[in-house]
Amino acid sequence: MKKRDVDLMASQWDHEGMLTDESEIEKIILYEKDPERSIARIIFDDPEHLNAFPVAACERVGDLVKEAEADNDVKVIIFKGRGPCFGVGGDARELGHYIGYKRGVTKEERRRPAQRQRILPDRNLAFGAFERTITECLKATICQVHGYCYGGHMMLALAADIVIASPDARFGHPAFRYLGPAPQDLYLWIENMGIKKMKEIMLTMRPLTAEEGHQAGFVTKVVPRDELEQWAEDYADAITPMPLDALMMGKAMFQFIMEARGKGVGSLTGWVGHAWSTNLVFNEGEWNFVKERRDKGLTRALKERDQMVAPFFRMAPAADEA
Repeated sequence: MKKRDVDLMASQWDHEGMLTDESEIEKIILYEKDPERSIARIIFDDPEHLNAFPVAACERVGDLVKEAEADNDVKVIIFKGRGPCFGVGGDARELGHYIGYKRGVTKEERRRPAQRQRILPDRNLAFGAFERTITECLKATICQVHGYCYGGHMMLALAADIVIASPDARFGHPAFRYLGPAPQDLYLWIENMGIKKMKEIMLTMRPLTAEEGHQAGFVTKVVPRDELEQWAEDYADAITPMPLDALMMGKAMFQFIMEARGKGVGSLTGWVGHAWSTNLVFNEGEWNFVKERRDKGLTRALKERDQMVAPFFRMAPAADEA
């Protein structure tokens, strides 16, 4: 993330809980360009952490999309993840810190941040630099998905033009579990899933399989894992013969229609809803993700939450089947 933006957020972020070093972020969000084929690739490369990315990486991804969008040598952007999965979204270890929660011991030091501290990073980063930039990109966008596609990676897939997935792909958003349904761009979810399927996902908080995503019209094609990369590349090669002007004009026309169908309002539900949701009041006995993560650690907290429901509804089905 650029230093000027880090400085602007300095009064809000608990930097001990955040990764803001631009050189470190560049190591886990890679950019490749194949000008002869008119293809660019944005690659999530942190397999050890299931390609979870820090909040500051939202701007890195957005900047790379803008770079490819302005590059006349690029017609198609492919998003992919290295290692066991496409990615599990934003790094849950940062949650809470980036909207202003501190690590103080006293009650005064732990006081809740103001709504403005929640709204600005959500609007400018998660739903601005990241999601909106991808949704409005005038180049063709393809997600090559295997394994987990959760959180921010799920939002990327919802915003992309084409999603090619292997059968082991799982789609969902953990925020439905720890914040409820509000912190999302509901337009993208409903447009991709339909109202009934979206409500099922929102209320039960379960992940979708690749085949379910295909049936809903969200996943373009389900292909064998060992053929996934080739299919993504083949889709890109099928697009690139189109004249660049025609491609970008066509994507622009889609923007008109999307606005008429509620895209602008849907985007507002994302960053306003997220700020609203991070001010939840929990009744006694209700599961509190931030508290459980603090007391038990991220892995244990998520595992215990998963065990509260039947296997069909769990976010980590692979672990249950092993």
